[in-house]
Amino acid sequence: MIEELEQLLNYTFKNKELLRTALIHKSYNEGMQKDLPDNEKLEFLGDSVINLVITDHLFKNYTHLKEGELSKLKAHLVSSTTLYKISRGIDLPDFLMLGKGEEKNNGRNNKKIGASVLEAVVGAIYLDSNYKLASAITISLFKDFLEKFAEKAVKINDYKSELQELIQKKYNFLPLYKIMSQDGKPPDVSFTAGVYIQDTQIGLGTGKNKRKAEQDAAFNALQKIEEFMNYEKLSEVFFLKND
Repeated sequence: MIEELEQLLNYTFKNKELLRTALIHKSYNEGMQKDLPDNEKLEFLGDSVINLVITDHLFKNYTHLKEGELSKLKAHLVSSTTLYKISRGIDLPDFLMLGKGEEKNNGRNNKKIGASVLEAVVGAIYLDSNYKLASAITISLFKDFLEKFAEKAVKINDYKSELQELIQKKYNFLPLYKIMSQDGKPPDVSFTAGVYIQDTQIGLGTGKNKRKAEQDAAFNALQKIEEFMNYEKLSEVFFLKND
């Protein structure tokens, strides 16, 4: 099993125990007399490694994008949806050691669990080697997703329109925007906007003018949309490629 996964990762571990630990979900210890180390700490480490690798890659290769656009592109790439797709693409969840409860609940197809095991494996690779090698493996895993944005220029969507369409489809009314505060003096003014479904705040954003603050609030709401609506953070919601 370990050798097969190493082939899929294109990396051979010096310390095989690191990879085994990366594959142990916390549920595996349920009912065990002696707990085995699970992958939560490796997941924590791998999350930071992936964020740094992707940030570094975008900074060096997308010099035409502004900071806000880079942030939004990175948020898409390191989202649980993208991580799960990459994890599934190399059959990583099939190697997981799960507890009986998670097995019954179809845990291998759980997006959060699938994304987390990828983070844990990247964390294990980093500990077993070094940042340079872990970075190369991470970029190879993200290759297909990165190439999508290298082929054509990325056009950032109108997030207010995107959110409005989803809210109308679900509730048949419009989201409401409120300017919460205004700080500073021209030209260094910063606005804070909130977006609401009736009386419930679903997003908060800032910007140098009211329009940008509202767009940022809409984007924040889209990032959290699965918390209040039955939608996933799909790439199609956040980004469109030019024709």
